[in-house]
Amino acid sequence: MDYEQLISDIGIQPLQLYLGLVLGLTFGVGATLSHFCLRKLVIDVSQFNMGPSSYTWLLGLGVSLLATQLLLQGDASDISEAQIIAADASLSGPIIGGLMFGFGMVLSRGCSSRQFVLIASGNLRSLFTFITFALTAQLAYGGQLTSLRNQAQDLWRLDWPTSQLYDVLPLAQSHYAIVGLVIVGLSAAPLIKQRAWPQLTGALLVGLAIAAGWHSTSFVAYHSFGAMLPQSITFSAPAAQNLITIFSLDAPFVRLGAGLLVGCFVGSALISLLRRDFKLQGFDTQHPMSRYLVAGTLMGLGSVIASGCSVGAGLSGISVLAVNAIVTLACIIIGGLLALRYKG
Repeated sequence: MDYEQLISDIGIQPLQLYLGLVLGLTFGVGATLSHFCLRKLVIDVSQFNMGPSSYTWLLGLGVSLLATQLLLQGDASDISEAQIIAADASLSGPIIGGLMFGFGMVLSRGCSSRQFVLIASGNLRSLFTFITFALTAQLAYGGQLTSLRNQAQDLWRLDWPTSQLYDVLPLAQSHYAIVGLVIVGLSAAPLIKQRAWPQLTGALLVGLAIAAGWHSTSFVAYHSFGAMLPQSITFSAPAAQNLITIFSLDAPFVRLGAGLLVGCFVGSALISLLRRDFKLQGFDTQHPMSRYLVAGTLMGLGSVIASGCSVGAGLSGISVLAVNAIVTLACIIIGGLLALRYKG
């Protein structure tokens, strides 16, 4: 098949939108079905007691790693231009930003992706938190907080040609795929034993959506001569970029990111309607607005400084073995543990 001609006939911009919609829909259904969120794993770690929620998140991670390493083989799956594995990657950014994001994640009772998913079920606190997250991320990407972001990221950078784990542990892709398979087996077994089918199914969908994102965008990038960059699911960049599009007619419309957000919302709304769990939830004395304002700000700024959120770094980044993503995930967990200690 002449893929170059097919992509040309569809158009690179509509194709990005369609890809985003499919990826977002798959992720939204999976994340809502399984209550997918890193915060619950952090709580289990703090209690030294791994529960279904932790196994669900780890299963999503294992599936994304396994499937991505299996799919990204051959010239048409080259991701060397992906921003998350760029040369001269920052390590100070993931440390500082990861700690900030993790602290905010626990304060708001959910990471940025979880907040977005909960909007579809009528959670107004999540809507407020996600808007705050997007506004702060935009300020850090191209606004008043840009210099702060640059200063944090420039404190410590890797002097490597790329920033993948291959540079530290030069193993074959098949070896890392086996690591993913082991994680899948160890995580799926308890869920199967407990007959936690929604969690099992949802985590599989989330992991496959991450892998499909890398495979599809790298494939299109190869056959369109670099018209788009290889990438997968994340929430900080799409939220920030499309927020500015809403307020400015001159801002570019980021089609992949827009499709991702729309698809994720639709997928989440479908599951919410099927479950009949739509319920408006606002602020009260136990859930004050100030806490969610601080949480959204910390997650928005932290995700940009770290170059990824709990999904963009924790799943998409680790699935391609980005060193800075591994550091980000570790620091998000540490930041979450600190927040739990702060809350008492």
